[in-house]
Amino acid sequence: MKILVLDDDHTRLAKFRQKFIGHEVNCVETAPMAILCLSRTKYQAVFLDHDLGGTVMASSGPGTGYEVAKWLEEHPDRKPEKIFIHSFNPVGSANMNRALPEAQLVPGVWAMNEIFDKPDAKNEYS
Repeated sequence: MKILVLDDDHTRLAKFRQKFIGHEVNCVETAPMAILCLSRTKYQAVFLDHDLGGTVMASSGPGTGYEVAKWLEEHPDRKPEKIFIHSFNPVGSANMNRALPEAQLVPGVWAMNEIFDKPDAKNEYS
């Protein structure tokens, strides 16, 4: 399975790589890189963080995961079948979820194996 992960924390990115050994995992740290990847490759799953570039509790806008969520909203043909919002920013996560109502809110990466195969687990972890 092809998986795209957007996060700027190297520790979390390493955890994603560990959780999904055997899958093709592409990790990026910026919203523009995520959009570029999504425009070029069809992914089956995407994990989106909101706060990027070392920011904490950032407002939604350019340079955040919200930018990627809005891009996916505007390009539905590029949406993966599984979308996970893993940000700890509650306002940013809610904004992203409004743009992508089909996304699952799953703060953190610690329970990814448990939720990844649950198609009906929507917002179970919010």
